Formats: sequence, C-alpha cells, structure tokens
Amino acid sequence: MPVKFLHIADTHIGIENYGRLDPRTGLHTRLQDFVKCVGFAFEEALRQEVDLVVFAGDAYRTCDPTPTHQREFASLVRRLGQKNIPVVMVTGNHDSPVAFGKASSIDIFGTLGPDEIQVVSEDKLLSIETKSGILQVACLPWLHRSRLVTKAPFNNLSQVEVVEKLQDLGAQLIDGLAGQVDPKYPAILAAHLAAADATLSGTEQTAIIGRDPFFLTSTLANSAFDYIALGHIHKFQNLNPSGYPPVVYSGSVERIDFGEENEARGAVVVTINDKAETAHTGPKRDVAYEFLATPARPFKTFRIDIPEGQDPTEAILETISGEDLTETVVRIIYDLQGEREDTLDLKAVKQATSEAFLLASIVRKPKANAHSRRADITEDMALKETLHAYIVNRPELETIEEDMQLAAARLETELSEARRP
Repeated sequence: MPVKFLHIADTHIGIENYGRLDPRTGLHTRLQDFVKCVGFAFEEALRQEVDLVVFAGDAYRTCDPTPTHQREFASLVRRLGQKNIPVVMVTGNHDSPVAFGKASSIDIFGTLGPDEIQVVSEDKLLSIETKSGILQVACLPWLHRSRLVTKAPFNNLSQVEVVEKLQDLGAQLIDGLAGQVDPKYPAILAAHLAAADATLSGTEQTAIIGRDPFFLTSTLANSAFDYIALGHIHKFQNLNPSGYPPVVYSGSVERIDFGEENEARGAVVVTINDKAETAHTGPKRDVAYEFLATPARPFKTFRIDIPEGQDPTEAILETISGEDLTETVVRIIYDLQGEREDTLDLKAVKQATSEAFLLASIVRKPKANAHSRRADITEDMALKETLHAYIVNRPELETIEEDMQLAAARLETELSEARRP
C-alpha cells in the first residue's frame, strides 16, 4: 500500500516586513499571510488524506516567538492532531537557541502532545506507524556550532574550521542513520541544512554563504532512503532530478522579500509505493512528489528607464497602467536618464497604485559616477551604516539595498541572541 505524506518547512511565523496591523483583528497582516499559507497546506494534506506530515524545521522567525505567534501556529498543528495525523517536527536553526540545554521553540508540541506529534532535536531514526503502514523517518536537525565549540579539542577552532567540522559530523550522522534503516520498510531522511548544489533564494545569498555548513548532494542522496525531505533553503527544488532518491527542498510557504517575487512558495506531497515483485532492476520503490503552491502574497518590482524628453510621472503611470496590483506588495525603481530635474509627482503615482496591498518604495536609481570618492568603512560603524557604505561603493547593488538591509538586520538579531547569557 502506498504511503503519502506532506513535506513542509520554513513557515517562519513572525516575519512581519511589508505589512501593517489589521485593525479588525489586532494581528499583523503579514502574520495573517503566513498563517494562511500554512493553513492552506495543512488543509490540502487533510483533503488528500496523507498518512504523515514531516516538518523540516524553522517554524518561527526566532527561537523565542511571542505568545501570539505560538498561538497561531499551534492552532494550525492542532488541526492535524484532531485527525490523528502523525507529525514529525525536526528543529531548524531558527527554532533552536544557541545556549546548551534550553528548549527549542517547538519542544512544547512534543511535551503537551498529542502523542502523534514528535519533536526531534537530535539525530534519531523513528519508525512511524501510519494508517498505510510503517514509514521510517531519519531525523537530522540543524547542527549548531555548540556541538563542537564547547568540547576539546574543538574549542579553539576558527569559524571556517568549525564549519568544516560540522560538515564532517553531518556526513557521519547521515551514514549512521542510513545504517539503522530496515530495508523492509520505506524510509526518508528529514533534515534542516544547506546543500552545496542548492539554488539560493533572494537575500539568502548574503545571509547563508560563508556562515552555514554545506553538504554535497552525493552525501544526502544515500540509497538507504527513498526520499530526502530538506528545509532551510527557501526555493523549491530537487537536487537529484535524474537519480534516486529525490533530494528535495520544499521551500518556504510565503514570500519574505522582493528577492523571492518570481518564485512560487509552497510544500510537497510525496507518495512512496513498493514496486511489483516482478521488477528486479533499480530502486525497489517508486517515489512521486508534487509541489503544492500556497496562496503566497505577490510581490512586484517595476524597473523603468525614462529617456530624456519623457515626463517621469507619465512614464511610470504608463508602465503600471493595466497591471492588476490587487493585494500585491509593489516597489518602483526608475532611472531618470540625462541631466535634468526630477519632477516626479509622488502623489499621482501613489494614487495610481492605491489598489496595491502596499507600495513599499518609489526609488530613483542613483546616477553612476565612475570618478566619485569611495565611501569609507571603519571598525566603529554600525552594521546598517557599514552595509550602506559598502553598497555606495558597489552601485550595481543599489536596487537591492533594502532587501540586503533586512537580511543584515535578521543576522544582527541572531548575533545579539547568541551573545545572551
């Protein structure tokens, strides 16, 4: 009998950029966006009568979510428990505090139940009894540096050396989990990690590179498993499209910033079925997976080159005319060519985009000056100021400064939390 499960990750409840408070509910509109997308995925899983839900990490924006964020996410998970759907939740980097011994943000689900929910914060192989039979779930939560830096002889390692050691440790743990698998039953690996071959999404390129341990697809695609369910990278993708098993990032359920505006958001529905006994070649099981797109909020960027002689307001209004901006987060970046005064009528442009969910920005692209003095960067500058100075020296990055500043702010928050006693 085939086993069907939902693979979901990176729900990031609590991200509230590009939104506002809803006066009717008192909740932030972006919180409502993320809750809507997670709820959609769970309801579709129930409609398709899945046997299991595999959550591959990062439930919240931070490891200390507010009571409101906890309430909203718990109400979603509760729907699965009410239908007796087993849930396996693997902790991600945003779920786990840096300090050793402290509970993760999702541990409470395993403590309060129901019994169908299992939260895994260390490498472990589970054997889940589903209505369609046994499914083995090998769990590899996010590997924190604390697994090494508090233990000799690793306490004096550099950041680069720590990352390398974590990569070696992760590879060993995957091999160890694979060795515990009973080949009589289907098995999956659920992990929260960064794969070397993954295509990064939006500002992940600045937030992840050089900071996270990376794993080769060949390490992840262990033949003991029938499917690899990954979390951490926000773009849906199969890293092993022509091989077995599929190595799949489900991606995030909702867009975070403009770097993700052209990418669908969602989860994955996976079916594993034993092959007929007459099939003697290749893998012993057939695996099919389908991307389930969630109703993520649309983001739209208009990049407009305005030639000399054309009124900037008319050019922008002409470009956006006829566009359906309903419920869309919009930004406008315009390049006013030539030496002339900027006569843009901001009021007229705002009126023309009034149907949009949010007009995030109207920004004129700075004129490049090859002979301009480079901005100085000093050690006593704040992170935001330093990044701005860096971008001043790199004009090609000016159009994405807002997204880079958001990523830097998230990183600064993580670093601040890591320094807490």
